[in-house]
Amino acid sequence: KRYAAEVKERWGNTDAYKQSQERLKKMSKSDIEKIKKDGDAFMKIVVATMHHGATSPEFQALIAEHYNALRTWYEPNLELYRGLANMYIDDPRFRAYYEKYAPGLAQVMHDAMIAYCDNKEKKK
Repeated sequence: KRYAAEVKERWGNTDAYKQSQERLKKMSKSDIEKIKKDGDAFMKIVVATMHHGATSPEFQALIAEHYNALRTWYEPNLELYRGLANMYIDDPRFRAYYEKYAPGLAQVMHDAMIAYCDNKEKKK
């Protein structure tokens, strides 16, 4: 709620924003709490795996899960995912979220997400 106006201003005209708002309307408070709890558990697995490196098969498998989890909110594409990766290091709020789990995690997530996109584009 704290960032709703900013999000609407920045992305309100996008399909992803419209999809996320429609999906959010269908969620209960317990649905949202479960998403938060699952997200925290996922991040702990990410931290436990980050020592393998951003481009390792182990970490890339988690990034594939991360990409697919975005479908909770909207249908992702590689362009959006690259933009999200950049926000993880460019926006202090995103960086702080990841850094609270482990120092350097924002950069590792960014690098892994970019590598994921690069690999998907090569396969096209």
